[in-house]
Amino acid sequence: PGGSGDLQPVPLAQGGFTLIEIMIVVMILGLVAMLVAPRLFSMLEGDARSASRDVAGLVAALVQEAVASHTIHRVTFDLETNEYWVTTLTQAGGVLEESPPVGAKRALPAEVRFQDVVTSHQGLVTEGRAFTQVFPSGIVTRTTIHLEERDRSHYTLTVNPITGRVTVVDGYVEAKDPA
Repeated sequence: PGGSGDLQPVPLAQGGFTLIEIMIVVMILGLVAMLVAPRLFSMLEGDARSASRDVAGLVAALVQEAVASHTIHRVTFDLETNEYWVTTLTQAGGVLEESPPVGAKRALPAEVRFQDVVTSHQGLVTEGRAFTQVFPSGIVTRTTIHLEERDRSHYTLTVNPITGRVTVVDGYVEAKDPA
């Protein structure tokens, strides 16, 4: 009783994490990954997706412009240079003539090219130039544009002739019969 041998050494707290703490950290990391991954993949996805959005936005804007200004606009696609631009058709002496490009020519990203363009008035165009027209009524020439990335992935842009809305689909989708 009362001797020094009665004292028990106090165990030191051991370092480390409990299973619950580890599970909470893993769960938080999983949530962060779920939130960040879509943005990361959208930044890494091909330039063709970005080019598709640009062309779709241009056509949508031209439909509005054509209706508001009562003019015909033409989007020309150069399959050799992979550029596209807008011109306005004007009435000169009873004949429609193409005016100079409206704004600067736009180039597809370096990794992307026009594979082909299909229109109701030109059919399948695989080289040279193709064009689609936007009329004052809001009607657009039926058009299918195929973009190809260097890694051989494809995107198909289809212009709805009634609404002018452009749908973008992953892969190469054959154009509907223009008839």
